[in-house]
Amino acid sequence: MKILFSILISIALISFSCTGTGEKGNGDNVPGDSLVIEHIFPYQDLHCHGSSITELPNKDLMVAWFHGSGERTADDVAIMGSRRDSRTGQWCEPFVLADVPDFPDINPVLFVDNKEQLWLVWYTVMAYQWESSILKYRISDNYMQKTGPPEWKWQDMIHIKADGTPTEGINSRDPFVEKLQAKYEEYYTYLDTSGFFEIPGNESIKGELWNNALERYFKIARGESMTGSGMDINEDGEKFRTTLGYPMARRTGWQTRNKPLFYADKMLLPLYSDGFDFSLIAITGDNGLTWDFSEPLVGAGCIQPALGIRKDGSIAAFMRDNGPAPKRLMQSMSADTGKSWSVVTDSDIPNPGSAADLVVLKSGNWLIVGNDTQAGRHRLSLYLSKDEGKTWPIHKSIVNDVPGSPVRAHYPAIIEGSDGSIHVSYTNQIAGPEGQGTIKNIAVASFMESWLLD
Repeated sequence: MKILFSILISIALISFSCTGTGEKGNGDNVPGDSLVIEHIFPYQDLHCHGSSITELPNKDLMVAWFHGSGERTADDVAIMGSRRDSRTGQWCEPFVLADVPDFPDINPVLFVDNKEQLWLVWYTVMAYQWESSILKYRISDNYMQKTGPPEWKWQDMIHIKADGTPTEGINSRDPFVEKLQAKYEEYYTYLDTSGFFEIPGNESIKGELWNNALERYFKIARGESMTGSGMDINEDGEKFRTTLGYPMARRTGWQTRNKPLFYADKMLLPLYSDGFDFSLIAITGDNGLTWDFSEPLVGAGCIQPALGIRKDGSIAAFMRDNGPAPKRLMQSMSADTGKSWSVVTDSDIPNPGSAADLVVLKSGNWLIVGNDTQAGRHRLSLYLSKDEGKTWPIHKSIVNDVPGSPVRAHYPAIIEGSDGSIHVSYTNQIAGPEGQGTIKNIAVASFMESWLLD
């Protein structure tokens, strides 16, 4: 447990103490009509990122994040957690939620399900590339203690199989490859008709760049990194033996970021792939024992979906934009409980290629949090919709610094508490002492909807 030792020693060296003091706002731990920002632990120079937040049944908050000397190439990265006591307003000393020794553990998703079980979903990076990530989850029904980690009763991996069963190799009529071809043709038509290729600098994407990007994705889809003897089918429907790819690369590398959506008796867990640069929804109706998968949400770098359900039962996904300009949160809709998805389009909300999250409030309004810039993560803002995500006329910043500054307020997670308070956890970075690098921690901003509307 090398990571546990290094993290706890670093925290001890900066004189860790539980904290509940608001950085801004009314000075106490009740948001009221003000914004209250709390730091879970003091500023330090280790990497801490990718937080997730949930409210426990006793109204305590719990936050998870990954912590270590880096990300996918740092073997000492572990998933850490802390609780905020609802009575005292104090965050307890961080504890380890998950740590595979000598492997990076990344992007925790922490939530309480409809049976009041606590879940932790994350991934372990096997070979220092995102494409080698393996999804895992833990479940606890004994997690209400005020200090220390939950007692986990179950752990398993999520095995991704959204691509059929090509037991004899990925042949020339493979349904998954054909689905991707159709999705990319649909998306290309949207780009063309929307004037995307007429934007200065984007016109060149229409030719060689587009084809090169697709070739990268289809190499994964065709399983070209793992080949063997298989059976293809000719134009007459006759099978013949040849060398084909097998689907290892398209079943690994799936990653977590945002909390699931609970719909009837099902849980919809958003996933994404840095190899494919698109998203997928994992669906379980039996507490994770078995999983089904949606069709891919295909676009120009549409990853890390956040989900919201409308009153008519349709589901909206808003995704980070890792593609070319214009940099906007990308969106798609599902009318069949997350199984199939509409063509991915741009929303009106700026996004510089950074994570965003969504919550549907008890009032019926929708709230998105993210970096609303064309470049940089120096501003973290909230966008409110009163028409279920169609328009976002109201916005307000939690952090607002100048472009090019060392300030980074990013990778947020958002929930609404049982008392109507809204909580956003995020990575909080500022300039360190003179002559040194940046320092950072995980912060939590709390407020009421009335603060946004003021």
